Amino acid sequence: MSPGFDLSLDQLHHYLFAPVCGPEDSYEVSVAYWPRLRAECEARGTRRLLVLEALEGNAVPSEARQVVEALVQMGFHDIRIAYVDATEDAALLVSSEIRAAQAGVTARVFRRVDEAESWLLEGVA
Repeated sequence: MSPGFDLSLDQLHHYLFAPVCGPEDSYEVSVAYWPRLRAECEARGTRRLLVLEALEGNAVPSEARQVVEALVQMGFHDIRIAYVDATEDAALLVSSEIRAAQAGVTARVFRRVDEAESWLLEGVA
């Protein structure tokens, strides 16, 4: 049985916008939706991704580490990722951002979509 979540995809001018929502924030949900995002980025030739996560509950710190490791294994090194989660523990988000950067993934975490979009589009003419 696959974890329950809803993932929408909207190709905007310079990036793929991907809101994801569902009843549970878990490792299983994350490792189910991130591969879809990777495949969509590849198929569309998109190198910028804005993920708006609106899953209920909060991630477990050990699972957050596993999700970052999974992103590295999925090959997100060539995609600039802005990740928005307004409810997750800030320290957990920052530690995940640092771990991703140390692994060579260009990703930042944000509380608001407008801030994420500004960072994501830096340098776009």
